[in-house]
Amino acid sequence: MFKVLSWHIKDNIGFLQLNNPPSNQMGSKFFEEFYWWRTEIVEKADIKAVIIYGNGRHFSSGAVIDDLIGIISRSYRQSNDIKKVSEFLNINSHVFYSLKELKIPVIAAVNGVCLGSAFELALCADYIICGEKAVLGLPETTFGLMPGCTGTLTLTKLTSKANAIEIILSGNTFNPEKALEYKLINKIVPSKKLLEIAVKTANSLSKSFCKELKLV
Repeated sequence: MFKVLSWHIKDNIGFLQLNNPPSNQMGSKFFEEFYWWRTEIVEKADIKAVIIYGNGRHFSSGAVIDDLIGIISRSYRQSNDIKKVSEFLNINSHVFYSLKELKIPVIAAVNGVCLGSAFELALCADYIICGEKAVLGLPETTFGLMPGCTGTLTLTKLTSKANAIEIILSGNTFNPEKALEYKLINKIVPSKKLLEIAVKTANSLSKSFCKELKLV
């Protein structure tokens, strides 16, 4: 059913694993499967929470840059209209951000590298738990791009405008302590206990969770 994602349910909790090791890169196949999971699967699942995590040492190194640039270029050549390219990019933004429409808590369990589109995905969760050695950031500007999957929106909702501008324009990576200072994540835990604590958090949040629906 999936090639670069893995989905299973245990004890009424849904586990979505980014399953393209070693770095769980997000190519075009990832975005296709995530769209399918979000629109066709998770909405119909009888679950009380969702945990998103990576296979192995890393959450995800983010989008495959060459793949992403190629998709954008082909889209522009086919339409010759920059607005059409924006529409294409907005699809992934809306799908990521639509996690906030789910009536159950979504927890991102972040270990290792979590960059670019992967960090944007995590920021769309309701609760982010980081392993102590996680590396976070939006390095798009170092490739001549801008964050295109909600980063410019979610950052300004979570931290100050000054912090958001610094993160986006510098393209620098940072550790969980800095993310906690910026109020971008909720908790730092030992890496080996990340998933265990994520499950406990999912059970706790699901008991009294009530989400206000917000659209992009």
